[in-house]
Amino acid sequence: MHCILFYKYHPLTDDKTLLETYRSATENLCIALNLKGRILIGLSNNGEGINGTLAGAKDDLDAYVDCMLGNDCCSDDPHRRDAVNTFHQISKHFFNELNAPELLLDSPNDFKWSSNSPDAALKESGDNKNNNNSNNDGDDDQWFPDLNIKIVKEIISTGGVLSNISTTETSVGYLTPREWHEEIKSLVEKKQAKSDASGDDDDVDTVLIDVRNHKECQIGAFAPGISVDPKTKTFAQFPKWVKDNAGNDVEATPANDANANISSSSAAAAAAPSSSLLNNKRILLYCTGGIRCEKASAFVRQMVPQNKGIFHLKGGIHKYLEEFGSEESQFVGKNFVFDRRGALNASDCGKESANSGNSTTAIVGKCLYCKDPYDTFSPENVCTVCREPVLVCSKCKSDLEEKQLCSGPEFHCEEHFHLASFYFTNLSGFSVDDLRKQLEELNAHLNPLLALKKKGKQRRKSLRKQINKVESFLKNLIENGPNNHSGLAATVCRHCGSSSCDKKCWGFHGGNKCLLNKLKTGSDVANDCSDLPNSKKRTRTPSNQRPSKVLKREKDLSEIQALQLCQTPSQYRSLTGLKCPPPVIRRLSSSVKGRWCGQTLRQVLTTEFGLKHERLDQLLAAGLVHINGTQQSLDTILQNGDRISRIVHWHEPPLVTPAKITVTKHSMSQLFEEGSSADSFIYVIDKPATVPIYPAGPFYANSLLSMIEAQEGLQPKSLLPCHRLDRCTSGVLLCTNTSSAASLVQRHLKGKKVKKLYLARVKGKFPTTPAEMIHTNVPDCASLGWNDDVIEISAPISVQFEDSSSDDMLKRFVSPDGKPSISRFRTLSYDQSSDLSIVAACPISGRGHQLRLHLQVIGYPIHNDVQYGGLMENEKKKQLLTMSVDAMLNASAKNLTCLREESVSSEEAESAIKMCLCCSDGRAGVETSYKDYQLLGAGQAIDLHAAQYCIDSGNEHKANFVTDLPHWAGARSNEDLQWLN
Repeated sequence: MHCILFYKYHPLTDDKTLLETYRSATENLCIALNLKGRILIGLSNNGEGINGTLAGAKDDLDAYVDCMLGNDCCSDDPHRRDAVNTFHQISKHFFNELNAPELLLDSPNDFKWSSNSPDAALKESGDNKNNNNSNNDGDDDQWFPDLNIKIVKEIISTGGVLSNISTTETSVGYLTPREWHEEIKSLVEKKQAKSDASGDDDDVDTVLIDVRNHKECQIGAFAPGISVDPKTKTFAQFPKWVKDNAGNDVEATPANDANANISSSSAAAAAAPSSSLLNNKRILLYCTGGIRCEKASAFVRQMVPQNKGIFHLKGGIHKYLEEFGSEESQFVGKNFVFDRRGALNASDCGKESANSGNSTTAIVGKCLYCKDPYDTFSPENVCTVCREPVLVCSKCKSDLEEKQLCSGPEFHCEEHFHLASFYFTNLSGFSVDDLRKQLEELNAHLNPLLALKKKGKQRRKSLRKQINKVESFLKNLIENGPNNHSGLAATVCRHCGSSSCDKKCWGFHGGNKCLLNKLKTGSDVANDCSDLPNSKKRTRTPSNQRPSKVLKREKDLSEIQALQLCQTPSQYRSLTGLKCPPPVIRRLSSSVKGRWCGQTLRQVLTTEFGLKHERLDQLLAAGLVHINGTQQSLDTILQNGDRISRIVHWHEPPLVTPAKITVTKHSMSQLFEEGSSADSFIYVIDKPATVPIYPAGPFYANSLLSMIEAQEGLQPKSLLPCHRLDRCTSGVLLCTNTSSAASLVQRHLKGKKVKKLYLARVKGKFPTTPAEMIHTNVPDCASLGWNDDVIEISAPISVQFEDSSSDDMLKRFVSPDGKPSISRFRTLSYDQSSDLSIVAACPISGRGHQLRLHLQVIGYPIHNDVQYGGLMENEKKKQLLTMSVDAMLNASAKNLTCLREESVSSEEAESAIKMCLCCSDGRAGVETSYKDYQLLGAGQAIDLHAAQYCIDSGNEHKANFVTDLPHWAGARSNEDLQWLN
């Protein structure tokens, strides 16, 4: 058996449905070649790529390598050749569709080869004595339990912190293994010379950084004693370590100091000043295979602009050991790998085992307990607190087994070693006094963490969970007495929880995967997994009842009440029908999204919030921009968990609304037999065009839900819409007052027991027969059909993101890779003077903007729908823009006492008004601050109306929901309309 590691950063696509084509082809190729392992494919069009580790026979791996290099398969086996050729065809078509270069690795050197028995590490250490099954199934060479190829956001996880680094920023600063070897050799000599001359080597201007996690650094490193170990548990913590050591004047916290005490010492560490370890230095980085260093080095370049060069080892440790596996190697110890092998010696690296003659046996690691040399991780030797692997030699493990005879051996990693005397998973062997002492110690370590607030959240959570567990066990022990326990408690596998695990699950799969596989294959799960620990049913608090959601809802209600944001349609409505509420002072808050992590506050405010560069310094100086409640520099790097808040003078653009919106109320129990309670109601709303359903963007008081709740005397934020309806569309909108009722209605709407009928006014004479079709150049992926006078169009729909050119910013287009969608249309009338037709429309499927797009595709765009080919008279557009701006200026002029939130001081409110462009620059300020589509000047009232909904609820009668037809529909009524499905 052989194994290959490979990766490449390469632009793909952020369309998951489209990327599934490539993922599926890759999976079929690996299955055909009998390969196992994992491949991660990045869901990104500019920042990710592919990352894989595969194991199998050498000939099969050779075929895969040829395939990923773009070569024809040289194998004599026709099966392999067919598999490679099939993949090539699909891959080329996929990248042609993307209009991007095909993902191919550059050379055979981009693949790292190794060959080692999976159980070699355990046999070498003598720690596989409990692995009774490992030699009985004839499957010793299986390094991975199965094949797992999946689409991920990041091919090396950073929690989104490094997701903004593009492929153009990687592949920079490479050092070949030979160049790296000379660099490390020179660095060691310089350090030694400085130390011999002055006894101090700190003034050497080169820093060697091990980008890997602490457990990897423990058993092998380049130049131990010189190489810096950031002591991170995951790569996601590395960017934080870089920030803390970049020499910038920002508050620093340790990434994850493995020697830090979880109690009082953590409070001191959190206040430590930022280090300048990296500033103005020559920086060398390395990792296992090179993939982490690609993004790590790019991030270091961003964070440490003052440097003397930033370089990383191309191909990582693995590639270096292929070339320097002899005693001259500057790498000492073992190379940690994330599969069942655990770690590799230099002799294990290389396609043809070229280093098999290397007998170097230097041991870098130490047993955590006795400190004797030891460097073999075992799957069952993991920290009982965090499940991280722990280095425990055979002798110390035996000693712990004797000391913990009743409960079984439990281990603690460096970070949690101070908990070793009172934090245990198995409590069955302890007396009442022992448990009480554990509680005292746990509480003593918990109290200092309370002062750390957010920084100590996870540690507090772990300790509280253990305290609750001990208290519950102690109570049961006092009430019921001790249970009889005899013999040694069985140790269980870190991943699958089985005491008889043969280590073949160790890697990236856990017990759930094993159980699912057994279910798929029809195995007797009860017999095969009888020793798995009892699994508790995981219960989650409903999302709307979680403390964070409850607090947010309370805050929203308080804001609505203080700012009077819930008003009837007639409130602030002018004689022209425009409703424009007065401006108020609001504090707008937003949690930092994954794509914002690693960006500066300045970048996010300009790109995400649309603020002008020249105004940012003024807003900051006025105290109107905060991060986590405090004023910080615009160059502050945003992190996961941060919260940006802005204090603004909030002006809402006007809408066109009637003085009262038509609403009919029905009891759910009368319409639906099942799942309806007496206090559940359905509200049928005749939604006006121009009105958005939800509070979003610049709209809050001018949202449909806010107006209806005020009109009907309902509690704010109590109505729940059951379906979508575009802002520019009018007609039937179904809402309920309970989540259970909303779920019931949505279930019916998604099923086959619903009918929908729309009216649309379109440009041109709509055809009634195929012969009348004027526009026949529909896309190849679309098709037309006729049934009497009903035309049916089938055209798949995809979504593309646009900056701000449309109301919803998500414009649809017809694409062969889109989601299937079908619509039906029938002509009702045609007006020759205006060249406009009234048509009935029915969406058979329910894609966004479906009717609008399908009518455009067949050449009859909806009147006023400028987003999808419709026309809007320039005079009308200018008139609406002028009326909208005038309404906003009048609302501001009449507002003598501006309402503000309680959290906003009067000084902050005054500053917000002074900085408001609408107030300071008048008409020009309004036109600068808002887009045309927000000011009714870009087709926000189109001639599309949801006329009727019919739901077969299972009763003798069907639930019919109708609204009055719009004025442009003429003299016809709902009774004149016929269903199209």
